[in-house]
Amino acid sequence: MKNPPFVIDYPVPLNDVTVDAKLRSWNVFNILQDAAGRHADMLGLGLKQLRESDLSWVLSRIRLQMDEFPGYGETVRISTYPSGFDRLFAYRQFVLTSVETGRRLGVAGSAWLTLNPANYRPVSPARYLTGLSQWEFDGDIWFQGDSLCKLAAPEVELTTPVKLEVSTAFIDYNRHLNNAYYAMFTEDWLGKHTGSLVRMKSIQLNFNQTTAFQEVLCCSGILNDDGSFYVEGVNEANGKNSFKAQGVCEVITMPQ
Repeated sequence: MKNPPFVIDYPVPLNDVTVDAKLRSWNVFNILQDAAGRHADMLGLGLKQLRESDLSWVLSRIRLQMDEFPGYGETVRISTYPSGFDRLFAYRQFVLTSVETGRRLGVAGSAWLTLNPANYRPVSPARYLTGLSQWEFDGDIWFQGDSLCKLAAPEVELTTPVKLEVSTAFIDYNRHLNNAYYAMFTEDWLGKHTGSLVRMKSIQLNFNQTTAFQEVLCCSGILNDDGSFYVEGVNEANGKNSFKAQGVCEVITMPQ
């Protein structure tokens, strides 16, 4: 018999909403990351436990699709569960629902690497996790494998890069730019490009290289008339791609 998903609730605080009192799209990633971390801790596979084996979890890819965004004071219920392996990735799924209405708010799928933090070389997660009874869970698979693949840059000229420096507030437990801030950088680029407040209704983020304190990302992209976008960040120091993002956004209607 498979295990049920891990469930945890998050009230939406005032400082995580934008002008229409709805949760900022990039703040969703903070909630998902926290839920995944808490569940991994319960399974004995959290950051602290892996570090004892000279390993660390690193998020490699994540895809989010939102049906609607919760408002201030609403409670988001996250159901999350591991959903299998391939050669290098350990996958995890998420379902977001409103505690107040019972409606589904969105779904997400993610791919994680186990790395040696000293040299950032990946180690097969199946070597450590296969055969663990607590890794077998019931639940739908939303984004995994081909639906969570590499992202290719469009064959068009991208905009002039916007430079964003990694400040001390953005550095996480793994000593590099936290994954949620790549989503924030993407949202910031969209806002600068449109001159409007925007919300990302769907987004896939692929993390290709870690970004350290005080490094600078040169972010450029393209936004189409239908709201679909592609944004990437290139490390100014070495010219390597740090992240790619692709999705659909909308302009936030200002309240009267």
